[in-house]
Amino acid sequence: MSSQILIVDDRFEDRFLYKKYLGTDTYDFDELEDGAELLGYLNDKIPDLILLDWQMPKVSGLESLKLLKYNLDLDNIPVIIITGMRDEKVLEKAFEYGGFDFLNKPVSPIELKTRVWNALKFANTTKLLRQQAAELKDLIRSQKLIVDDFFTVKDELASLRSKEMEKNSDEKARKMQTMELTNMKLQNQLLGVQEQLNRLNSELKKEMGTNENLKKLGQIERSIQSIVSTDQSWEEFKKLFEQTNPLFFKKLLDYNPKLTTLDMKHCGYIKMNVDNYELAKILGVEQKSLQMTRYRLKKKLKVPVDQNLKEFIFNIQ
Repeated sequence: MSSQILIVDDRFEDRFLYKKYLGTDTYDFDELEDGAELLGYLNDKIPDLILLDWQMPKVSGLESLKLLKYNLDLDNIPVIIITGMRDEKVLEKAFEYGGFDFLNKPVSPIELKTRVWNALKFANTTKLLRQQAAELKDLIRSQKLIVDDFFTVKDELASLRSKEMEKNSDEKARKMQTMELTNMKLQNQLLGVQEQLNRLNSELKKEMGTNENLKKLGQIERSIQSIVSTDQSWEEFKKLFEQTNPLFFKKLLDYNPKLTTLDMKHCGYIKMNVDNYELAKILGVEQKSLQMTRYRLKKKLKVPVDQNLKEFIFNIQ
């Protein structure tokens, strides 16, 4: 879509020249004869740029700029002031009230094209950065909710651990297992948020360079990384699991001492009778990847060809 340019000038000849210089095949134009009509126009339509004459009979360019500056919905429109006056105070006033650029009459076609192109490019970049900042704010807000949920689950786990539990209580064991599954899901959500933050951080660095806000974003990423530490997650899982299956992992290692932490956790979930759909969500993998992992596990544990992995693991007491 072509950019929309509003020309506010009381001289028809000047408006005609600006459109001719810029090209009606390049931009779409609207015209007003005086600043008095500006607010009425802007109630219905927001242009991408305004070419504003400084001297008009009813409402001058300066008064028009003031109207725009004090309206937050309109303050982002770039305004190029055009005037035949040579007084530097005019220039100071124009910039003081939010003018983006300044041109003296008679206007050069090349200069007008260049100034308009620069103003539109700046406005588009600013709009993009504001959108990214809003996305970042939403992302940080959702990340905070996930972190809050994560710590709520962690607190509940700590509370359950602190109670003196009967080791043979199936009901309490199921509660611990359910809490652990929820814990793992939240960790995977945090990893997803961390990946989004990292990608957004890289994009904003390209646009804005390094600043304090991006440093804070990096600190949030590092905080998430410390929360989802793999080693800590495995130790917590192992401690909970062994309350009801104290020798399971030891016997697994007897079959193959080279099993990885992920291998043993996978076997633990099978022992807990977690279905494939739920397990794929917890581990953050697709069903095909889950099948391949089980095939490798079967080879590592030397499971007989005529026995499936689930049956083999269920028989480990």
